[in-house]
Amino acid sequence: MNQQVDEDSGSSRLLLTIEEAARCLAIGRSHIYELMQRGGLRSVRIGRSRRILNSDLGAFIEELLRGPDDNRQRDQQLVHRSPVNGVPLRTGRR
Repeated sequence: MNQQVDEDSGSSRLLLTIEEAARCLAIGRSHIYELMQRGGLRSVRIGRSRRILNSDLGAFIEELLRGPDDNRQRDQQLVHRSPVNGVPLRTGRR
């Protein structure tokens, strides 16, 4: 499962795995799942797999670049959103 993903090939692909998205953002998988659960990062489900659109990952980064004031407003809006269906509330192994 230690597949090396070229940054160039990842940027041209339409969908990214959770692991690839986490690598692009230099954060952990559990943080990606948390962002999806809060509604901050959109994802699609294909069978039993979850994928993140490359454009949604770019939009998420753009939101982060807007600044802390805009992020604070976004976080307040996320509190009022319902969780994404199919994204587990708890991540990790049991």
